[in-house]
Amino acid sequence: MKLGRFCIALVMGLVALPVALPVVAADESTTTTATSAAATSTTATLPQDVVRHATAQVLALIDSSQAWAKEDPERFFVEVEQILSPAIDFDGFARSVMAANYKKATDEQRQRFAESFKWSLVRTYALALTGFSDGEVVVLDPDGSATSETRESVKQEIRTSAGDLYTVIYSMGLGKDGQWRVRNLIIQGVNIGLAFRSQFASAVADNRHGGDLDKVIDAWANNMSGKTP
Repeated sequence: MKLGRFCIALVMGLVALPVALPVVAADESTTTTATSAAATSTTATLPQDVVRHATAQVLALIDSSQAWAKEDPERFFVEVEQILSPAIDFDGFARSVMAANYKKATDEQRQRFAESFKWSLVRTYALALTGFSDGEVVVLDPDGSATSETRESVKQEIRTSAGDLYTVIYSMGLGKDGQWRVRNLIIQGVNIGLAFRSQFASAVADNRHGGDLDKVIDAWANNMSGKTP
């Protein structure tokens, strides 16, 4: 799980860096602060707006939770989840990770894995926030190359004060409710969805689990750190 844990810690830390980092739209001449962006909370109608809006909300949460987050991490995890749930298609992400095993799973197993998968991402994300500080987040507008009205890629660049540049590609999908959500992530060329899918398939094939999906799901929850709150 090391590759997946590192990549998720990186991407989730990059999606919403600590409070010192401004969120900048590539076509804007001014910086959008966490407070001002969060104050104009509206349903995002463009895929790039989903990324910008979620980033600004988490920045605001980090700022407002400094006095209690360490003492009450469960509360912090829950509030992070409330921000990410409208922006990320956790169920679809989990379904893609299970791949062919999704059809073999019972409804209860599907739901249990989706919930476990969601909270593993939320927790890893929340913990990763402390690993990043000075820098700038730039969300670029789509380049117009998309060939589908329901699929779009959004590019985000994270520029640190040390001069490092990280690129994150968000694969976005348009739901039946008209809302764009993240369905996959590519960080520095690493496809997170495919990496997790490979890990899940390997776990199913592991002799220790004997192909038992219940055991695989339990092992995933343990390896990805954590029970749900």
